[in-house]
Amino acid sequence: MNVLFYPRRRALEQRGGDLLALQETIRALEALDIRATISTDPSLDLTPFEFVHLYSLGDPFSALEFAFNALRQNKPLVTTPIYWRRDQWLDARINPQPNHPEHSLDALTPEEYARVKRVFQLEHDIFRGAHQLILDLAARVFVLSHAEGQILHDEFGVPFEKLAVTPNGVNPAYAHGDAERFLRTHSIPTRDFVLCVARVEERKNSLGVIRAWRNERVPLVFVGRAPDAAYFEMCRAAADTHVYFCGALPPEQVADACAAARVHVMASWWEEQGMAALEAGIAGCNLVMTQNSPGREYFGSACFMCDPGDESSIHDAICTALEAPRDDALPSRIRENFTWERVAQTLASEYRAVAPITRSLDGAALLQLTNQLMEMWQIKRARYQELQDTAQRQDIWIKELEHIAARRRERLYTLPLIGPIATWLNTRP
Repeated sequence: MNVLFYPRRRALEQRGGDLLALQETIRALEALDIRATISTDPSLDLTPFEFVHLYSLGDPFSALEFAFNALRQNKPLVTTPIYWRRDQWLDARINPQPNHPEHSLDALTPEEYARVKRVFQLEHDIFRGAHQLILDLAARVFVLSHAEGQILHDEFGVPFEKLAVTPNGVNPAYAHGDAERFLRTHSIPTRDFVLCVARVEERKNSLGVIRAWRNERVPLVFVGRAPDAAYFEMCRAAADTHVYFCGALPPEQVADACAAARVHVMASWWEEQGMAALEAGIAGCNLVMTQNSPGREYFGSACFMCDPGDESSIHDAICTALEAPRDDALPSRIRENFTWERVAQTLASEYRAVAPITRSLDGAALLQLTNQLMEMWQIKRARYQELQDTAQRQDIWIKELEHIAARRRERLYTLPLIGPIATWLNTRP
């Protein structure tokens, strides 16, 4: 059996958790004699493949292109959408609070503020519209949790019989890190600290965690790259001396960090199910998870939930997790229930039941999505024109300033020479 996997368009460059999960899934599928190929080419010839698996619909624009390519070539389509509600995130961006500078829109004029709010809403609507079209087309929908399946059923009308749960797995090697090595390598003064393995970015709510923990002395350690330099600087400015930024680390050092930590926190605005929590849990950490996640489903009472928009909720959940005894049964429960082999077996069984495409696109839904895309394009085109005009005006000023500076340099160079030249001329015979 040959399967084509379409991930997010930039997944191969950004190498997020979804790509790592996909690569682990493919390795496990190959052991079951299922050959898988990864591509981000929206015009790829699909002749060699029996069907297409869209893995992550996080980028709706590329997901639509990939789905239409499968439809054009009459290939069955399945998907792992990796979806969770983003309502709280959208509200935080459209109605920012004064103490959340990462969401601040104070510097905008009323016209700019209205335009930004409309863009946020359009992005959300396009994201949902793309999901609706692809979920309708898909022969099978693979979800990371029963909770995700319930959301897809409630919000998009996906029939339960079309759903199959394929939770993320975890590498057992994360249970065997070296705590003392991590402390020495990164100069962390004590073990049993609070750890967050995630990108340092707005979606992961890194700044919210830092603010929530500002008056505590237990070290707070971040492991992960910081793709947004401005956001990272806000985090550094808000951090006390007990906050450590270790940057992106290889898996063996992540395992070391998990072995040294007492609590792992993921207070993201939403989290479909972070692999980092599984890795920390198998190492024995107590877990704090955002309420916008299936944390309880994965980890039961070993997981302490928090509201990402409420710093006191994040603080209290971390404190409770620090004070709670370790759940000695959690690592073995994770090891038994969350394996890539189990995921591959479920996929292989469901793949065999995939039927040829029998559904066509919903014309009304496609028209609505097209109109939203056109409105987004018109808003951004107008803004780009404004930026281009500003850049042209600045370029004119820069050239004028360079001309003035050159004249000043010439004047400063020639003035000291006028006296000696005049004297020389007067003394000539």
